[in-house]
Amino acid sequence: MKFKTKYIWGGAVLVVVLGAAIFFSFVFKKVEFVKNVHQKNIPQEILQEASLSQNEQIELENFLFQKYVIENEKFHGLKNIHDLPYKTSPANLNIHAESCILLNVKTGDIVFEKNPDRIISLASMTKIFLMYTVLKKVQEGKASLDDVVPLPKECWASNMPPRSSLMFLGKGQKVTLRELLLGLSVCSGNDASHAIAFYLFGSIEEFLNEVNSEIKNLGLTKTVIFEPSGYSEKNVSTPREMAEFAKVYIEEFPESLQMFHSVKTFAYPKKQNIAQEDLGKPAQNFKDGIPDSIWSTIVQNNTNKLLNTLEGCDGLKTGYINESGFNLALTSVRDGMRFLSVTMKGPGRGLNGDEMRQQDGTTLHNFAFDCFYESDDFAKSFGEEDFIIPVLAGSEKIVKIMPSQSSITVLPKIIQKEKIFVEVQKEFCVFGKVELGCVLGKLKIYFDNNLLYEIPLVASKGVDEKGGGVSTLVDRLAFKLLEKDLRK
Repeated sequence: MKFKTKYIWGGAVLVVVLGAAIFFSFVFKKVEFVKNVHQKNIPQEILQEASLSQNEQIELENFLFQKYVIENEKFHGLKNIHDLPYKTSPANLNIHAESCILLNVKTGDIVFEKNPDRIISLASMTKIFLMYTVLKKVQEGKASLDDVVPLPKECWASNMPPRSSLMFLGKGQKVTLRELLLGLSVCSGNDASHAIAFYLFGSIEEFLNEVNSEIKNLGLTKTVIFEPSGYSEKNVSTPREMAEFAKVYIEEFPESLQMFHSVKTFAYPKKQNIAQEDLGKPAQNFKDGIPDSIWSTIVQNNTNKLLNTLEGCDGLKTGYINESGFNLALTSVRDGMRFLSVTMKGPGRGLNGDEMRQQDGTTLHNFAFDCFYESDDFAKSFGEEDFIIPVLAGSEKIVKIMPSQSSITVLPKIIQKEKIFVEVQKEFCVFGKVELGCVLGKLKIYFDNNLLYEIPLVASKGVDEKGGGVSTLVDRLAFKLLEKDLRK
């Protein structure tokens, strides 16, 4: 009997020892797995776990937009432009305009501003909104630049309000959509804006419904388009929102700069545009006003005179009415780097006001190119494995972290590239549930050993907590051992 009892106890002890050995072997395997992840020794099949499905990618983008754009005061509620991520002293620039903004198009970084949130009449900068809607319809296959556009009398030059900028559309002319866009961009033709609105939308009202809906979708809350030409003072925006829209326009339709906005002169009507019954008639002088029928060719220079004087300038659009003062949405590119400025409520009258508008544009863009450069994409200096964190007691073994916003910025030229140091700081591992977008690390950018700025590194997707049981117990003990190692 004593022999049997000893045998049973001995067997029980052996089972416990073997069970404990197996249990701790699993624990140490988990510890080894976590350490291997940090040594970037990650099997490819496990790396694939961190990849995002299309739905997960959309969910992440929506989260980042809400958390790091809408709720971030540096973005001012806009998606594409924002304050610099680091502190800098305001530049002392002599800008005549009451309100302005200057930013880098690639990064969206604002490098100078002056009263950028004042609501001011857009004047003919309104025409950029019209061009955007036109080019979207062309992109969607709903129109072609080679379409011949009918000209109802409501869009003839003779029926435009007094002192309108004109392309000189007239009765019986034959004109393409492409030519109308040139008439908008080069000579700021109010007649062209009406012709396009009637052709593509059927009425001014339908155009307004569509463009204001687009404006709302872009998150522009202070911008309203009241009519397509900019003649009315009720077309309003702010330099900040106008810059946001112009940036979207340039990025979606970059070809528009070369095709339309950088064209320096425009002659119209040409022979192919003139009504058949008007061919061969003597030249017109318009002494008695603008007639319904126009057949004399009129050559006009682009209203943006900086195309001729500012290095790299290739757009965008001027504007002036009494209520707005001298406005200008201006872009230029040098060595692949593009800046965009918006100046509004410029002072002066006639040539004097235009000269001050040109001075402001020149001052802003020369300042931008003289003082800033685009940084590298700091996140891309690391490999995929650097942005992986192991997960214990989770439904997945790893989670990928990513910068909450772009790690490309513009830096002052006094910050030399060779003195910049970047590091990834992240959690060694996480236990249990991981929320989408939770902060698990930081991308830290240093200049000359001083922290310049940092970007949160967030979970690219959520991970559920694994149910209880032995497996969770194994992970919990592994996590405790790792914590103990980290405290040493």
